[in-house]
Amino acid sequence: MVQDTGLGQEMFVSAYKDQDGKIMCYRYTEDPVDVNFDLDSIPSDYLSERTLVYCVSPPGETEWLKRRLYNKENGLEAAMDQLNISQQDQHPQHKKYPLPNTPHVSAAVKFYSSMDSLRVGQLIDVIGVLGHNNDTSEASTQQQQQQHDAIDGFEDASHVSLENIPVVHAVTYRSLDGSMKRSFDSQDSLPYHDVRAKLIDYLSTVLGGDKLAAEFLLLSLVSRVTAKNRGVKIGHFTLNLVNFPDATTAKQSANNMYAPQNNATKLLCTLLESLVHHCVALPLSIDLLNKANFSPKSVNENLEAGLLQLTHGTVLLVDETALTEGKLGDTGVRNVQALSNVINHQSLSYIFPYSQFDFDTDLVVLTLSHGKSMLPNHCTLRIEPQYNLDELPPMDEAMLDYFRMYIEDLRHAEYEIPEQVSEYIQTTFVNERKTASANGSPLPSQDDLMLRVNLARMVSLSFGERSLNKESYDHAMRLDTSRKARTTTQTSGEK
Repeated sequence: MVQDTGLGQEMFVSAYKDQDGKIMCYRYTEDPVDVNFDLDSIPSDYLSERTLVYCVSPPGETEWLKRRLYNKENGLEAAMDQLNISQQDQHPQHKKYPLPNTPHVSAAVKFYSSMDSLRVGQLIDVIGVLGHNNDTSEASTQQQQQQHDAIDGFEDASHVSLENIPVVHAVTYRSLDGSMKRSFDSQDSLPYHDVRAKLIDYLSTVLGGDKLAAEFLLLSLVSRVTAKNRGVKIGHFTLNLVNFPDATTAKQSANNMYAPQNNATKLLCTLLESLVHHCVALPLSIDLLNKANFSPKSVNENLEAGLLQLTHGTVLLVDETALTEGKLGDTGVRNVQALSNVINHQSLSYIFPYSQFDFDTDLVVLTLSHGKSMLPNHCTLRIEPQYNLDELPPMDEAMLDYFRMYIEDLRHAEYEIPEQVSEYIQTTFVNERKTASANGSPLPSQDDLMLRVNLARMVSLSFGERSLNKESYDHAMRLDTSRKARTTTQTSGEK
């Protein structure tokens, strides 16, 4: 994942003439040149520019995905292990990884072509030459100093210390956003309807057998930002599950405030990690809110990561059951605001000394609360568990693989609303308002309509339909009605 694009550019000697007058290429390396030449007489054509970008392993990358990508049989995992340097707290770059106390790989990637398309938080695959940035031998240091002196005045290298950080000279790269999915063809596997039903059953196990909550959870997993109009994002769907088991019954972890404290949350997180590419749990304790940084922040021209600097498609499991009585400081208030902005606008602010810039996100946010949530959401559902769960039931790996392909395929699928269905939605909404007015009931609002249209999109996709039909829209309406009925029942019971 691209963590920091602000390391700057550097000028370097891309070619030189050896003692025989032959032109030698000097790209993709920083090794000392094995011949002597006059740096002061280097033609300007032999000078080039490369861009430095700080990259880290994707935060929240799940174990099954690591096994698939870094299979030991192909030797890649061993190579990745060699890249993985210890990120202890005293290391100057430990704050550049979003998830503290988490083993990870980091590298300074040097690109030799235009990097205008790169953005922070982007997932990329780099093919390059592994270099080094910690050669302190006398010969190497002297020659590097000579090169720096030769191009003095042209270099705009980063002020960030890259000592002991692996360096990768990029030969080529590609963006991985949406490209890691495997095509789900129901003709060669189980039909969409069958996988959908089995996945809802599997999700319901961690929700005490609540099929309605499991279906809403499924819909949230396939949601994403589908459009952006004048800064307004469309398509994302934040689900708040109310009546979630309280964290007071769980064993507290005093050593890691970033780890889930609630046993029910741990089970749900484990289940989600078996299905998606990236999943991050966020136990929203007072301690975490006041001490952590949710937004990336530039300190001494070094961009320190924030907990919310995550790749597109990451499932963010926000656990409000970890909240206890206490006082939020300035940092805590800023963190709540940052999280609210991600939920409402899918936007994360990057803080700089005299300004801040907003960058787009596309996170699947699921909030868990015992009572009313303090965070905004698109949909609140009170869960009604029929039993308690201490451990997840076993699931066949082949079926899990179907679930994974199904979720990724639907998340990136194309979708359309036919004109006749659009007219049907409008007519249904008008008739619903007329009926509510005649009965003296609250009138459905524009927000209710937008929610149902978004639900209908996800329902349609979950059944394998790429075009919305009346049946899928009616199904979405029934889901919303059932959800509201639970809220009404709870409110009446409290009275």
